[in-house]
Amino acid sequence: MQYRDLFTTASESLLRTKSRSLLTILGIVIGIGAVILMLSIGQGAERFILNQVADLGADLVFVEPASGDPTSGPPNPFIEQTVTLDDVTAMERSGLFSTISATLLTTLPVTVGEINEFTQLQGTDENYLDLFPGDLQYGTNLDESDVEGYAKVAVIGSEISETFFGDADPVGQKIKIKSMSFRVVGVMEEQGSRFFQNLDKQISIPITTMQRDVMGVDSVAWITARAIGDVDEVKEEFRWLMRDAHDLDNPEGDPSKDDFFVSSQDDATEMVGVVGGVLTVLLSSIAAISLLVGGIGIMNIMLVSVTERTREIGLRKAVGATYKEIMLQFLVESVLLTLLGGLLGVLGGVTISYLVGWVLIEYFVADWTIVIPPNAIALAAIVSTIVGLVFGIYPARNAARLNPIDALRYE
Repeated sequence: MQYRDLFTTASESLLRTKSRSLLTILGIVIGIGAVILMLSIGQGAERFILNQVADLGADLVFVEPASGDPTSGPPNPFIEQTVTLDDVTAMERSGLFSTISATLLTTLPVTVGEINEFTQLQGTDENYLDLFPGDLQYGTNLDESDVEGYAKVAVIGSEISETFFGDADPVGQKIKIKSMSFRVVGVMEEQGSRFFQNLDKQISIPITTMQRDVMGVDSVAWITARAIGDVDEVKEEFRWLMRDAHDLDNPEGDPSKDDFFVSSQDDATEMVGVVGGVLTVLLSSIAAISLLVGGIGIMNIMLVSVTERTREIGLRKAVGATYKEIMLQFLVESVLLTLLGGLLGVLGGVTISYLVGWVLIEYFVADWTIVIPPNAIALAAIVSTIVGLVFGIYPARNAARLNPIDALRYE
């Protein structure tokens, strides 16, 4: 039997049971579609974060409370908060940085009249906009006297302004945070999001006020600074400065013994790449379970098909069909099923990936990039073929081993 005849015979057999064939390949369709969707979301998120990191600037250095060893494991929410405004003072005196700004974050209800909204509150200072540029729509930014005087003033995001005050200029109006009144001194222009945080729904107050009156802490979440000179050299020199400031006994300079973590854009890019790779593998592995289930489904259906077509197999062998020809016939049917499932899975996965990307861009993250990884499509074709071969071999061998006399007598 020629290969063209094998293909024709297999196609005719599958077309005779269209509904069963489509239901059989459903697992393959879901599996391939899920793999493409997961890879698309994973790589889209990785590209989005990398673009956000790149926009920060290559000369920025970040300091946060943590083990200085980036391989020490995931962040610990209960880690001792060791970074304070004293570290800002030490950084200013070091001459290593041109601009320094500390940040502290929390989420609290904010009230204006009858309107109450849970809002992200950011404690910061007058240097924040020098490091993370943004334009003011109304009023002014926080200034040094606000920070030094523990002033109860606020700069609000554009969406917060619209929620509380509509289209009016809110400068001079009052907002209430934890029963304390804060005077609005500025409104930011629309900024969009950064690292999945909506900056337009953010309120900034002096970090000293945030520490003493709002949160009751002495620490800060992190410090951002613009390095003078080579970033790697500045980071290394700054680590020794921080060890002295924190009275750490670490003469060998072992990062795992530090109670702080110093990083830059390059470090963030490397970490995002590692996390993105692990996330992609994890999501793809979960989606691959559907492929396994689909493959088992195809094997079961092919076994049923062998049973139903026992007399047909016996007749073919009686008129001269060989073991190889019978086995190839059922293998081709199995591979055709999985290839069709792979094609439909690719079409479905690409379509849903574009749909999910469009929803993210329209309603959540305007800077999201839709990524359809070509390697996922190639992988889909390869995996579909392999699944068809692996799970089709057992039914095909069962069919090929049937004794023609017993098969012809089968009822």
